[in-house]
Amino acid sequence: MSDSTRPDRDDGLPNRTRAHRGGGRSPRRGPPGRETSAATSGYRREFLAIGGRSGTEKDPIGALLSDLGRIVGEVGTLTLPVMLYLSVAQGWALVALFETWLVGLTTMVVVGTLVRNGRVAPLLTDAPGWARLLPTLILLRLVYFNATLLVAIHGGSAVASGTGAVTLGLLWSIVASGAGTLLFPRAVDEWMARRR
Repeated sequence: MSDSTRPDRDDGLPNRTRAHRGGGRSPRRGPPGRETSAATSGYRREFLAIGGRSGTEKDPIGALLSDLGRIVGEVGTLTLPVMLYLSVAQGWALVALFETWLVGLTTMVVVGTLVRNGRVAPLLTDAPGWARLLPTLILLRLVYFNATLLVAIHGGSAVASGTGAVTLGLLWSIVASGAGTLLFPRAVDEWMARRR
């Protein structure tokens, strides 16, 4: 038996995980490092307790809420360096730093959730879905998310102070963080291609 989705292929490995995944879903489907199955189905794997995992088929709202929780944890935790920086940068009299941070972070979470759920397609890639939680992608996430958020914050602050309109700074923050988040799956594809 095999974890392959092709019935004629046998890689000699025991099929230990197919029963709880259901329907022949293979984590190997799609580009390496990407979760294409989360974007194309309602099946979600969850952590129950220390070491415990489960998988269930969810309705569209349940899958969206599950994806929202995953992306909030992922983006919120890994952008803590920017949040710490923001507490120091508030004393520099920059315009609308907190507002652009809040709008940028919210945009990243919303767009990431929609990409993971398959409702929005990522840019410059044919495969749907978000990045898998692999240890090799933690460093990429840390650098990429913080850089995207810093561009959204400081760009929005510069636009707000240059034009005198905080609304334009917030618009910059929405566009910069949204575009950066939509390009993240492409960055994952490039990162994983270089690691081969």
